[in-house]
Amino acid sequence: MQRPLRVVQLTDTHLFADPQQTLLGCRTWLTCQAVVTEAAAYCPDLVLLTGDLSQDESAASYQHLVNALRSLDCPVYWLGGNHDAASVLAEVAATGGWRPEKRFVQGGWYFVLLDSTLPGQVGGWLQRAAMAELTEELTQHPEPTLIAMHHPLFPVGSPWLDDSRVGNPEVFWQAVDRHPQVRVVLCGHVHQEHTWQRCGVTYYSTPSTCIQFAAQADTFTLDPAFPGFRWLELLPDGRYTSGVVRVACPVTVDQDANGY
Repeated sequence: MQRPLRVVQLTDTHLFADPQQTLLGCRTWLTCQAVVTEAAAYCPDLVLLTGDLSQDESAASYQHLVNALRSLDCPVYWLGGNHDAASVLAEVAATGGWRPEKRFVQGGWYFVLLDSTLPGQVGGWLQRAAMAELTEELTQHPEPTLIAMHHPLFPVGSPWLDDSRVGNPEVFWQAVDRHPQVRVVLCGHVHQEHTWQRCGVTYYSTPSTCIQFAAQADTFTLDPAFPGFRWLELLPDGRYTSGVVRVACPVTVDQDANGY
């Protein structure tokens, strides 16, 4: 049997220019390094970054991630999140050798990276023009398809987080529900692991490489769970497996701190 394509999703690294700086008590550079080291042992064929890569929007924070991911020795594809400075991220990504394509075929799968951000807003939104383009692309690509974005389409059961999911998920479902080759949709943003099903498609959210948010919390609450990443193994016939690896590294969180 053909070897599956190995994919690693890393999300919500929230890095700073100063590697010593903390987010809510967590040294995000240390936890990111630990997660990347574990992901490298998985020997991925490609990496998907799904946003909120920086916390301070600095070029140096993105450069730290570029340097760390060189150890994975595979193509890196990326999306920005609501915490990212789009132009700064794009410039560092280009000079760092990350791949610019938001549509590509590898391992018999079609990959689509969607921008779900709105400038100046925490919540997500999908442009109708982009969804019309997606519909057209899916009619031209019968390969099994994986779509990635930053924001989730489904609520996670925490009102303070659900207010910042994609605000118009119906335009996505109008584009995707009719195309059975779409198998997997990935997101970040919620710093939690979730799985949803709709019309034969599995939707996953993935833990952050730094702090985690408590599930089913009415207000902002941190979870002491370890950081992690998602892995996927994709076969050309559309079959796949996926899971989350948590990395045992010290994460000291401060529930009373400001800065997220």
